[in-house]
Amino acid sequence: MEENFDALEVLARTRGKVEMDQVPIGENIFLVWGWPTAVFFLLEFVLWLVFHQQWCLWLWVGIPIVAVPLMVRLLKKDHERTHTRTHDAKVILDYWIFVGFACFVSGLVFGFSGQYDACFMPLVCLLVGIGSFITGEILRFKPKTICGLAGCVIGIGAFLFTGELWHWQLLAVALVAIIALIVPGILYNKRVRDGI
Repeated sequence: MEENFDALEVLARTRGKVEMDQVPIGENIFLVWGWPTAVFFLLEFVLWLVFHQQWCLWLWVGIPIVAVPLMVRLLKKDHERTHTRTHDAKVILDYWIFVGFACFVSGLVFGFSGQYDACFMPLVCLLVGIGSFITGEILRFKPKTICGLAGCVIGIGAFLFTGELWHWQLLAVALVAIIALIVPGILYNKRVRDGI
């Protein structure tokens, strides 16, 4: 009977380790992209209200300048820590790489065409919201799922800000970064630290 108990304990510990390793780049991926996105889009919003100059709308380029080196560092650290990646972790990482690339290319296209009042920022909100929802479902982390749904709702609502109100879409992106990336990232950090 003693051997059975030890085997169950080993299985439980192994399962816990696999669950902790499910997230690509540890628990920090959401914060690495969330904080710069929130800060740069809030800064864009404020500067646009003050100056109404085209250059104010290009501050978002700072997001990948700040986040990509941090992401590379975390990828290396994650590889040293686990040496393996589960299928779930690969799906999550691939989706977020796609979202980052799609947002960057779309930002350049809409930026150079001068179509800021088009659907770029609501689409960013939707992509981040959907990604947070999917990540939450894969990780079975309910706060991430709920925050992802909230991000989608904000993204749909951001489509209403057109014409003279389009600059409020900048605030919508910052809000989605806070709700769908930062808040669940902090909660997930706490979950990981507590070992739950």
